[in-house]
Amino acid sequence: MNLQKAMQASIREIVFGMEDSLVSTLGAITGIAAGTGSTYVVILSGIVLIFVEAVSMTAGSYLSSKSAHEVFNLRKQQETSRLLQEKIGDHENLFEFLKRKKLLAKDINVVTNALDKEHNAWLKELKKTEARYAPEAATAPVKAAAVMGFFYLFGGFFPLIPYVFLEVKTAMAPSIIFTALGLFVLGILKARITEGNWLRSSIEMVSISLTAAFLGFATGHLVSLYFNVPVV
Repeated sequence: MNLQKAMQASIREIVFGMEDSLVSTLGAITGIAAGTGSTYVVILSGIVLIFVEAVSMTAGSYLSSKSAHEVFNLRKQQETSRLLQEKIGDHENLFEFLKRKKLLAKDINVVTNALDKEHNAWLKELKKTEARYAPEAATAPVKAAAVMGFFYLFGGFFPLIPYVFLEVKTAMAPSIIFTALGLFVLGILKARITEGNWLRSSIEMVSISLTAAFLGFATGHLVSLYFNVPVV
């Protein structure tokens, strides 16, 4: 499997993991920065948040993918059983119909065998199509969890890095810019994989990031005003 096909198979985990990490981490640490003004608190809270959420998302991705596989396999079994019952019923009806038309048993068997071959070929093609367009069950649970966890960790550090090198008040703007750039690039990558509109995809992701940052900043200020905590 080449790189593009591998990314297409894991597109849900890549986009969901990285986008959610970028947005939620930015929103959280922006609110913490606005509410406390402490570099130590922002960095410590950010690291804890990223790792705890990454573990949670990894576990959630594994369980959801495993559940999707189980549901998909159950439906396949139910559908196979239903088609088998219909096939038996169709054979009985066809046999009786041809018998009433005075056909010999060997001729009836020739007809039913020919129909069986056509029916089985159709079923194989149908199953291939179902598997191809069942994204929730396409990726193995362990692989889905690993991809989700990796991209969540990778994305989470983008908004946090500026706070390691800059003061809280100075780091807020670079943190938002780093996150926006990460989301913009992710939008381009997603559009390229899905053959969508790269500009619309990127703007959508950046807009989500800026909205999260604004809500986090506003929440931090409201909390600081309520508890009378000085803000930088």
